[in-house]
Amino acid sequence: MPHHRRLPSEVDINKSVNWINSPGVWAWYISLIVAVWLLTSALMNDPGLAWTYVHLIHGVSTYYLLHWTKGSMSPGDPTEQGMYDRLTVWEQMDSQIYGTSNRKFFTVVPIVLFVLATHGADFRKQPLGLNLVVVLVLLIAKMPALHKVRFFGINQY
Repeated sequence: MPHHRRLPSEVDINKSVNWINSPGVWAWYISLIVAVWLLTSALMNDPGLAWTYVHLIHGVSTYYLLHWTKGSMSPGDPTEQGMYDRLTVWEQMDSQIYGTSNRKFFTVVPIVLFVLATHGADFRKQPLGLNLVVVLVLLIAKMPALHKVRFFGINQY
C-alpha cells in the first residue's frame, strides 16, 4: 500500500476549519447533541418532544456557525491573506471540496435529528412543519450548487 505524502501546496493552512479534521470531533459533536437532549428531556419530562427542541436548537446554531459565519478565526494571519474573508465555514471546509466524509457527516446529522424529532414525539404535539423547514434550510444550504451563492445579496460581504 503506497504511502501518500502531502506536498506543501496540498497542506491546508486554514485554521478556521482545520480542527474539523481532528480525530474525535465527530464523537464530541454527537456527545454534545446527546448532552443537550438529556438536559432538554430532563427539563421537559417528554423525551420525544425534547428531540424536536434539540433539532431546532441544532438547526439554528449550525446554520449560524456553518452557513452564516464568514472569514477566518485569525484575520491577521499572513498566510491566509484574506482568501477566506467571503467564504462561510461550510464553504471553507475540506478545501472547498464536496463529497468528503466530513461534509457527509454534517449533512446526515440534521436528517437523523429530523427523523428522531418527527418519530419520537406525538404528532399532535410536535411541530412537523417547523422541523421540516429547519431540515430543508440546512440541506439546501449544504448543496454544492449553492457554493458561494448569496440569495438577494444577503450575507454577501
